[in-house]
Amino acid sequence: MIRPSDGRRERSRFNPVGNERLTAAVGVLLLAPIVVELLTVPLGVHSFMSLHVFVGFVLIPLVLLKLASTGWRFARYYTRSDAYVAHGPPWLVMRVLAPLLVVATVVLFVSGVAMGFVHGNALSIVRDLHGPASVVWIVLVGLHVLVYLKRTLIRGTEDITVAGRAAVPGARRRWLALGAATVGGLVLAAALIPAQHRWVDLRHGHHHHLERSATAATR
Repeated sequence: MIRPSDGRRERSRFNPVGNERLTAAVGVLLLAPIVVELLTVPLGVHSFMSLHVFVGFVLIPLVLLKLASTGWRFARYYTRSDAYVAHGPPWLVMRVLAPLLVVATVVLFVSGVAMGFVHGNALSIVRDLHGPASVVWIVLVGLHVLVYLKRTLIRGTEDITVAGRAAVPGARRRWLALGAATVGGLVLAAALIPAQHRWVDLRHGHHHHLERSATAATR
């Protein structure tokens, strides 16, 4: 038998509306740094490599939080949680594209970080992965933004007001998660500034390849 207090804790911790708000709020926080990151490509990755690397590291905790929140919704829905089933699935097309976006995101960020630490054949491999992954990622993120931008801006700002926070349990945890991801990204990026030469000193060939790939994706 489920006690009322257990039901309240379940709704507070795992409510789909709270999860949707967290996912949307992360999306709002990701918009500006993603735009900055993408702008460094047509402007010249080599010229703006320090900024490219810094913003890339800022993005990592936020991207991880986004993957965690969407992954949690996926898991709860497909394990038939009543609340998540009642809330409904994402659009079919986005559900089909979601695994590809997750793979592209992981490959893009892992290869980008790895390029600062590996050498020789391993560097060639991650370099060859990073360019195509960036093209796929740009296309899928662009589609994701087009589909969800309006809803993201609405849902992602609902916890700002007192009434909005009171309406859906877990607002404090959502704010803590967002704050931790934002501060964590800034701290990580700042801590790695002394090591930025690992990426800045990469041969120009990679930068030209990345620029060509990104330009092709925007045509």
